[in-house]
Amino acid sequence: MKKLLLSFCLLFTLPLMLTAHQPDNASGTFELDWHTHQIDRTIATGVFQTMGLRVDNDPSRAGVKEVGGEKILYGIALGFSVDDQFAFDIDQKVKVTVELDASNLTEFFYAYDRNGVVESVHRVEIAEGTKGFQKYEFVLERARFANRGYSKTDFALSAGLDMSNKLLFIRDIKFELIGETAKKNASGNLQLSLFEKKLKERVAAQIGLYDATGRMPLPTESAIELQFFETKVRSVEIREELDQVYWPSDNHYTMYIDGFYQANIPAGKYTLIVMKGPEYPILQKEIEIKAGKNNPIDIQIEHVLDMPKKGWYSGDVHNHFSRRNATANPNQIAHARAADLHMHWLYALGNSVTTHFDQYAWGKEGQYKEKDYFIASGQEDPRTDFLGHVLAMGHDEFVRYPNEYFHYDKVSKEVHKQGGVFGVAHMDFAQFQQNIALAMLAPENEVDFVEIFQYHSLNLNDWYAFLNLGFKLSAAAGSDWPYMSLPGAVRTFVKVDGEFTPDAWNKALKDGKSFVSNGPMIDFNVNGQDIGSTLQVKKGETLSIKAKGYIVPSWDLLQYASIIVNGDVVKEIKLEKGQKEVPIELELPADKSCWIAVKVHGEKSHDIVFQSDFTKRIQAHTSPIYIEVDGQPTWSKEKAPQIIDMLLERLEQVKEMKYERHDNEAWESPDRTEEMLDAFRPYLRTWIDQTKEYYINRKKEIVRP
Repeated sequence: MKKLLLSFCLLFTLPLMLTAHQPDNASGTFELDWHTHQIDRTIATGVFQTMGLRVDNDPSRAGVKEVGGEKILYGIALGFSVDDQFAFDIDQKVKVTVELDASNLTEFFYAYDRNGVVESVHRVEIAEGTKGFQKYEFVLERARFANRGYSKTDFALSAGLDMSNKLLFIRDIKFELIGETAKKNASGNLQLSLFEKKLKERVAAQIGLYDATGRMPLPTESAIELQFFETKVRSVEIREELDQVYWPSDNHYTMYIDGFYQANIPAGKYTLIVMKGPEYPILQKEIEIKAGKNNPIDIQIEHVLDMPKKGWYSGDVHNHFSRRNATANPNQIAHARAADLHMHWLYALGNSVTTHFDQYAWGKEGQYKEKDYFIASGQEDPRTDFLGHVLAMGHDEFVRYPNEYFHYDKVSKEVHKQGGVFGVAHMDFAQFQQNIALAMLAPENEVDFVEIFQYHSLNLNDWYAFLNLGFKLSAAAGSDWPYMSLPGAVRTFVKVDGEFTPDAWNKALKDGKSFVSNGPMIDFNVNGQDIGSTLQVKKGETLSIKAKGYIVPSWDLLQYASIIVNGDVVKEIKLEKGQKEVPIELELPADKSCWIAVKVHGEKSHDIVFQSDFTKRIQAHTSPIYIEVDGQPTWSKEKAPQIIDMLLERLEQVKEMKYERHDNEAWESPDRTEEMLDAFRPYLRTWIDQTKEYYINRKKEIVRP
């Protein structure tokens, strides 16, 4: 399709920019030279997600300036480490006095490491017309200061939430301890063992351990270490907005353990919560630790929904972890086992300047296995707000053309040449313009899967549209740790025929044998043919659709099931009271080609604050089963013409669309991406014209009687 375009590539290349990778700094975290007798570290970071405070921050706007002999700290959002000699792992009130320039501010926010909860964000209102430096006092209830904030901080300030452009100018911050810290009981030795009930062997899992006040003792070194950007952590947050629809405690601090956990903790009664993915119950148990004694606690968990026994293997197609060498493998695979992720793809990440989360090996050399769990290398690159973010996995080496960064097609072709699969990330995320990448690459059969499930919200509009144009695109789910959710928060179940390997899993995903879920499972067939199948039938034949959603009840109960044909619900079941299984069946005459899918969801749900039109809930959705009647394509004659008209209009706009920086480590590439787009623009215009011609011709085929 684009042979005529090859000459443009040579005319518009830019010199390669090499960037050192020691240390990796994907978050854009920088220490600032600002301290007090109580604050020993101050940071600005591009990915500001800490203690419930989430800000799209630009660390390049932070710094320190000297005014009248005083150091004034400034930035959009800033994190502070309280000196451990002053306070560490406490449980008491702390009075804070912040002196800042109130000019041009109507508010500011603070967050802190608090006992009993993960997120503790508070707003301070500034009276209209306030000018100059002012002091603001407030009290932190049950402060902990245990270095659990981002980059081991304890306290944070921000001029706003989400995408704030205002700056804070700070002269001083003072902390004053009020009263005494809560007394700790004498300690006892917890010796916790987790066993798989049927196999009688130790298994890894995620746990929470909370005393009567909701406080979780700090994890010991026997907990699995997890990489959060550049920081190694053992205390892991279930972020209320992103990670879990249901967790049976107000405290969402957790840890991962590899079958056994030992710690000296204060004596007393504790609530223990154990979670190991949606095939297992979420277990909650009261335990007691006696002082001065060893306290062995044996817990058995049951594999209630054994999906591998049916050939279904869960995976996560989108997470970021560095593996600089093979020594990282045992820890990474332990975490995959704890989350019950049989196929855990670890992605390198790129932008127009450099890469992050690098992998030491690719292809089979980058695979590591324990039992029936694999980790392997993949990539999220290229990534631009202009064309979108794309994913690739299973190929032999990192495919990257930094001098031709907008040539997504060149990357996809090389990935496929190397035997990998290629997909589009963050569907319906307007900021990332995903429909553009999909629109340009789908006509060349370069897209194998689309990431429709993320932050517990199904994002279906664009996927349905392209299915209705006759493209066969598999459904996938990606958690996008550490930017969004914990690995496995959403997952892709893939049906593997024969031996389970990363290559077999990828092939089955490409073939459409998948469903996405954060809790429910789905059995689904049409005339006995499973998910991903293409049925050849004659007009008038009967289509017998049978499906069942089912779930482990401690996760949720199912309240809804639907059968979807070409994006329309043709049958649905709504229950006033949820149940653990919901069967749904329908017989239809095969009067035209189509695609059919099934969706189920549970009772628990709430809106997502930063995406108000999305709903976070326990749910699952299958890839389609395709029905070709008398050999005709599966496009929708009713919907496709309008979809194509909208695409043609959108593609024409893209020709001259300006580049607006929102993400992609903008502090690393303030000008380069825009410069590369300008160089790419002639190629882009020609590519768009040829893509439009493809859609115009497809529309003619579709409307033809």
